[in-house]
Amino acid sequence: MPIVAISMTDSDLKELEFLKKKGRFASRSDVVRHAVQTLLSEHRTIENVKGNVTAVLTALYAKKGQGHGISAVQHEYGDALTALIHDHTSEGNCVEVMIVTSDADQVREFLKKLRAQKKVLKVNVSLMGGGD
Repeated sequence: MPIVAISMTDSDLKELEFLKKKGRFASRSDVVRHAVQTLLSEHRTIENVKGNVTAVLTALYAKKGQGHGISAVQHEYGDALTALIHDHTSEGNCVEVMIVTSDADQVREFLKKLRAQKKVLKVNVSLMGGGD
């Protein structure tokens, strides 16, 4: 099996160790493999949906410093963005909950541009409807 080296923050490494222990994984590699498979499953679901779709996107991004670019993406897809909630975490980061309703291709583009922003730490996606 190939060996892949990754870089991560000390806090992410601590969380990885936590997941290994609590999930009873045999190794950190097993945790990472499981995470990749979960992300791949999500990706395949999003890539295969057709027609009009409603998605709930939750984005976590670093508040410190400007240049997160989320507002620009939201404005670009303003016709598809039907609801938006902004809040702050106890760690000082920002959370955006966005409901997007549009053609599946446009929702995919929105998601990809959101994930590509420099300060975005995580984006969760839930498809709430689609395929019509």
